[in-house]
Amino acid sequence: MTFSAIMTNSLSGLNAASLRAEVLSFNIANANTAGYARRSLSVAAAQPGGVRAVGIERAETGHLERQLLGAGTEQGGAEVRADALKQINAAFGEPGDPNGLYASFARFEQALADLRLTPESGSTQLAFLRAAQDVTGTFQQLDTEAQAMRLAADSAIATKVNRLNDALVELDNLNQQALRPRGVALETVAERQQALVSEIAAELDVNVNGTYGGRIELRTEGGLLLLGDEPQYLDFTAAGSASFELSYANGDFSGLTVGGYDITPGTLQGLKDGGLAAEFAVRDVIAQDYASRLDAAAAELAARSAIADGTSPDGLFVLSAGTSSAAQRLQVNAAADPAQGGQLFRVRDGMGAVIAGPSAGDGILGALKAELDNGRPLPAATGTSSALSYLETLGALGTELGTQALRAEGIREAARGARETFAREVGAQTGVDTDRELQELLLVEQAFAANARVIQTADEMLRQLLEI
Repeated sequence: MTFSAIMTNSLSGLNAASLRAEVLSFNIANANTAGYARRSLSVAAAQPGGVRAVGIERAETGHLERQLLGAGTEQGGAEVRADALKQINAAFGEPGDPNGLYASFARFEQALADLRLTPESGSTQLAFLRAAQDVTGTFQQLDTEAQAMRLAADSAIATKVNRLNDALVELDNLNQQALRPRGVALETVAERQQALVSEIAAELDVNVNGTYGGRIELRTEGGLLLLGDEPQYLDFTAAGSASFELSYANGDFSGLTVGGYDITPGTLQGLKDGGLAAEFAVRDVIAQDYASRLDAAAAELAARSAIADGTSPDGLFVLSAGTSSAAQRLQVNAAADPAQGGQLFRVRDGMGAVIAGPSAGDGILGALKAELDNGRPLPAATGTSSALSYLETLGALGTELGTQALRAEGIREAARGARETFAREVGAQTGVDTDRELQELLLVEQAFAANARVIQTADEMLRQLLEI
């Protein structure tokens, strides 16, 4: 072997050892960086001799990473649904919650019992009227919160769509960067791509084609292109208001499109899961179902009070005219409210009473109590066909809402657990073991020293030959 070949081989070994040390140091420096995947130097034989660096490879586990993305999509949807149902359950209130509908109506029934004991008492009649107004006010407040939830979900969709479009633009820029010649270099383009894809996957179900660090392509689970040669923007228009009579089916709310194709959940190519699909579910299904249950309960209360009052077609609770929800239109009959020109004695004697009845008379109070205690099914509110008193109906509605919230919480915890499991498995196969990296650094140091010693020895031999 010639001196030139010896020097060339040893120099290439020095360069490879130096670059490998740089890769190992880069791994150690990023050992605690979220999502970082271990790098390794790929080398090959060089001509006429020695070695050359071919590239820097990033550890990957294709199937596990795909499963991790899918788990992220499931968790994204589960988080939104669980939060929404938890909010609904908290707003409606447990039986012991003094601000809940069940407690409000229980106070009304107690006021009814008190009035039956002293029907001649004007202060007790007024307390009874106030308790009834508290019930209608609670219904209205709950419906307002339900519509506010729908509007918040609509606004969240708009915010998420804007963020997803920004992420697609950034991914497109990274794709362009990946197409430019970069040689053998250490960079975190792949990690940034993966982080952006994970962010997108939490909101909608996507498939990834290509390798992180290079050019990637994104499609929805339905096959629609999100990112190819250029990004395809998601399009959504936020609503300005939400009320019971407004719905997506009637064209009052916007759907979601990409590249002109409709991907609104429920359509042929619609989103199946993820945070975006869940926000649509909150806006168009979950909050609307809750509002419909409240409406059924409000209409039932008006119907029961009308049956109990034999003096008028309407009872103590009535539904005012209009197109808004029954929960919003439920109010105390103006005929019994002095503030609206009514007569307070009518809470005892009936809405159609012209003059006050006997001061110690029970009036319609006994009939009202009997009708409220009467067992009647109301599946539109409770989800069950069981015959229940009105207070039991509210209790069953609260139980149904609590069950839904508990079930959603269980699904959320399961989704979190699944994603954490996949994340650990991916980390175990692609993460950095600093002990191993340090051991390899020692071996690299030895290889570097050996190649340096060969060059030093060859240099000494050449110097001695030149001195002869």
